Amino acid sequence: MSRTTFIILMSSIAVLALVGMWIAWRGRARRDAAATGSAQAAPALTGERLAHFPRASYVSTTPAGAPLERVAIPGLRYKGYADVSVQRDGVTIAVTGEAPVTIPAAQLIGTAAAGGRIGKAVEPGGLALLRWALPAPGGEDRELESSFRLTDPAEQARFAEAIAAIAAHTQTNTTHPTIQEEA
Repeated sequence: MSRTTFIILMSSIAVLALVGMWIAWRGRARRDAAATGSAQAAPALTGERLAHFPRASYVSTTPAGAPLERVAIPGLRYKGYADVSVQRDGVTIAVTGEAPVTIPAAQLIGTAAAGGRIGKAVEPGGLALLRWALPAPGGEDRELESSFRLTDPAEQARFAEAIAAIAAHTQTNTTHPTIQEEA
């Protein structure tokens, strides 16, 4: 095999691999596009700010229990630095260069910690996970986990406490749903 033939063969294989990856990513984005309306259409949050993380490293959003399968939700498709704001009525994630995503408090499930996700592997418990439910258009909610690398363990604990405060507040308000109606 001549040198020219070898270069053409290797270039062809590289181009086919890149085209295959591009087609697969478009398919994933199309698959996840049906469920993204509720995350994007949520109203702006106006509640009390519980915590703010202006330069959190956003890693990925994955289905719960599948840490190596990325979800392609607009605004959460690509890793990068994010401005994460935890407010009494939900969480806003604004990844640099992407549209902000608002997750209302009713969709929040809780937090966890992990040592690895698709796109990042760190020490055990080094990633903060935000667990939330994305309502599906005609069926069951899809549980997701968004992962962040915060500056230190104290920040990670503050993040978990803020999410726990939202969950406690949400449970308190749903325990007595008729209080406002009776007034």
